[in-house]
Amino acid sequence: MSVRAYPHSQVVAFAGATLAAVLVIGAIYVGSGSLTRFDTPLAAYAAATIFAAFGLVYRYLMWVQRPPTWRYFVASFRLIARPKSFVKSVFHLIALLFKNIVAQKFIANRGKGRWFGHMCMAWGCLLAFAITFPLSWGWVSFGHDGVGNYIVEFMGMRQFAFPPHSIIGFLMFNGLVISAVMIITGVAIAMHRRLFDHGAQAVQSLENDLIPLFLLFSVSVTGLMLTASYKLMGGEHFSFLSLLHAFTVVVLLLWMPFGKLFHVFQRPAQLGVQFYKEEGANGPKALCLRSGQPYQSEMHHDDLAQVMKEIGFDFGEHQNLSPEEKRKLIALNQAAALGEVPYAG
Repeated sequence: MSVRAYPHSQVVAFAGATLAAVLVIGAIYVGSGSLTRFDTPLAAYAAATIFAAFGLVYRYLMWVQRPPTWRYFVASFRLIARPKSFVKSVFHLIALLFKNIVAQKFIANRGKGRWFGHMCMAWGCLLAFAITFPLSWGWVSFGHDGVGNYIVEFMGMRQFAFPPHSIIGFLMFNGLVISAVMIITGVAIAMHRRLFDHGAQAVQSLENDLIPLFLLFSVSVTGLMLTASYKLMGGEHFSFLSLLHAFTVVVLLLWMPFGKLFHVFQRPAQLGVQFYKEEGANGPKALCLRSGQPYQSEMHHDDLAQVMKEIGFDFGEHQNLSPEEKRKLIALNQAAALGEVPYAG
């Protein structure tokens, strides 16, 4: 199994990121009918998505080209694509997708409250993105049929009409409000944990934990302020609030490639790691040179040894010892050093 040369990773990442940005620009141009349906007040949002696409793809390609990640990546695809078990692997992948991405059960194992807060933030963000991106790119537009109904158009093609005061109308016009409430609920639960849970306080950082929550909260609150302005205050201060909301959204999008929110794009790759672990668990085991006992999968041992060599570390036969035997050797060598008796095992 080959691993890409690390010195060329920046070139690959830059090329891939540039291509992603160009594709987003092309999608905006084509989807908006050569910009005829593009809403210029939303230009800042559209521009931010272009820069975010560049940053996200650049970081993702840099991350995936790291020798350990790339080895996992390639091995996972090979395991899934095996002809004899391909159908079974596809169904297993769908099950893992539902369990780990849709239902996020791995977080439920850490606490129901934590799971509920994370679900609110995750699905609130996805709902907001699903609404905001097509609108800011000019893909979705609304028209009027002349008899009191709104018409939804996608890329210039009529989809359906709905009365403004119907349930569909309520959901259409308040989708971002619903997402904002979900996100604020999730942020409140997360902040409560970070303020009162000593374990969370011990490992949290401003950059990775607090700033993402602050950005999500800012986008949601300013969005709700826009709704309050035109529904409750007759449009008072709407221009200022729209600029403030746009600013928070742009900062959030530009921050995504650099902060903890990047894990949203890393998480799907973890599904393949599950295949790797299951294959290793069912396959042959590596045996310790000293004790003769199995201590990990042979596949993982061999891949780890190869990756260590690729990044400039070769521990020789020491790599063929179990963690328990390595700890024993450390204790024996420390005891020998204290007693001035050299020992090597």
